Amino acid sequence: MKRVMVLFLCFSLAAAGPAYADISWKDLALPATQFSENSRYHQVNSVREDPSAPGFLLFSVSNDTVGIQVEGLVALKKWIQEAAVLGQLGGDTGAARGVAGGAVESIKGTGRGLKNLVLHPVNSAKGLGAAAGRVGDKVGDAFREKEDGEKGDDFLSSTKRQIAAKLGVDVYTRNEQLQDKLSSMARQQMGGRGVVMVANFFLPIGFIASAVVTVSNINNSADQLVNDKDRIDLYKINKDALVRLGIPENGAVALLNNPRYTPREATYLRFYLEKLSNLEGYKTLAGLAAQVAEDLPARKLLHEMQIAADAMAGLNDAVAIRAVPEGLLLERKNGMILIGGYDYLTTSPLGDRLIRKAGEYRNQYQKSSAEIWSGGVVTPKFSGALLLNGIKGKRMCLFQTGAKNDSMPD
Repeated sequence: MKRVMVLFLCFSLAAAGPAYADISWKDLALPATQFSENSRYHQVNSVREDPSAPGFLLFSVSNDTVGIQVEGLVALKKWIQEAAVLGQLGGDTGAARGVAGGAVESIKGTGRGLKNLVLHPVNSAKGLGAAAGRVGDKVGDAFREKEDGEKGDDFLSSTKRQIAAKLGVDVYTRNEQLQDKLSSMARQQMGGRGVVMVANFFLPIGFIASAVVTVSNINNSADQLVNDKDRIDLYKINKDALVRLGIPENGAVALLNNPRYTPREATYLRFYLEKLSNLEGYKTLAGLAAQVAEDLPARKLLHEMQIAADAMAGLNDAVAIRAVPEGLLLERKNGMILIGGYDYLTTSPLGDRLIRKAGEYRNQYQKSSAEIWSGGVVTPKFSGALLLNGIKGKRMCLFQTGAKNDSMPD
C-alpha cells in the first residue's frame, strides 16, 4: 500500500515540468451555477496549473479583506461560498449586528491565517487554528479530545452544532477563533439571552459544512450524521461501521485518526467504503486512507473514492477497484475506468501518460473498453486525444451528476 503512494508521488514529480502560464477563466468552461469569476464578494484574479503538481490548479483570489492562493476546484468553490457568507454577514445592521459582526470577525481570522499559511506553510500552523498548507488541507488529530463545551454536556454540544449548521460552517473547523465564537454563542443561547439570531439571516449562498463541497448524495447523508452526533459518538459509529466492513480495528482507528482528514472527511471515507464494499480490493483503499501522510495525495484519494462511490449507483457490472499510481482503477465486466481526482487535464506529459496507461490497463485485464473519468476540467484537446485513442471520457465528476455534458464524445 505504501508503494502505491510512493509511486503516485514519483509519478507527479516525473510529470512536473517548467512553470505553467496563466490559464484563461473562460477556457476552463466551469458550470456558472457553481463557479463564478467574480461577484460583489470575491474576485478570481488568475489561474495556473501547479508547476509542482501537474493536473492541479492554483487560483489567486481576493475579497475586500484578503488576497490568497487556493489550490483545487473544490477549495475554490468552498472559498467562493465563504466569501459570499462573509459579505452577507458583514452587511447586517440592527439588533443582529453583534452576532453577525462577531461571526465575521472570527472568520476573518481564517482569511488572515490562510494567507499566512500560503506564505509560510510549515511554521504558521500552530497558532492559527486554520487549515494547514494550502487552502483546503488539514492538520491535527481528526478525532481529538472533546472540547470544553462538549465534555459532559450533550445539550451544549448539540446547540453548538445547530448554530454551526445555521451559519453554514463546520462545527469541526480548525479555526480557534471561530470555535470560541461558536461555543460562546451556544452558551448564550442556552442561557436564554436570545442573542443568536442566525436563523433570521438571509444567506444567498451558504458555506456548506461539507469539506468536500461537491454534488454527492453520499456526502449529504454523511453530513446529516456529522451534524447530528458529537465527536465521540461519531467516532464510535464510524469505527463500528468500518469494523463491520471487515476493516481491522487498528486499521479503522488509524483511518479515523489520520490528521490529513477532519472528522467530517473521515466520515465521508467510511460512507464511500460502504458503497464500494461489494468490490474486490475495497479494503486496500481503507489502508491507503489510513497511511497517507501528505496533503495532496490525501485530498486526491478522497476525491477519487467519492467519484467511485457515486458511480456505483449507475454501475451494476463493477467487480473490483484497485489503487494505481495515476488514481483508482474501477474494473467492470467488460471495461476499465481510470479515475483521477484531477482539476485540469489537457494534452501534456500527464495527459499523454493517462491515455497510455488507460490503454495498457485495458489490455492487461483483457477488457473491450477503457474510460478516463476526471474530477474536474478536461480541455477539448484532451477530449480529441481520447477520441483518437478509442477511449471514452467523463469530466467534472466531482461537480455534476449525470448531465449529458458530463460525457465527452466517444
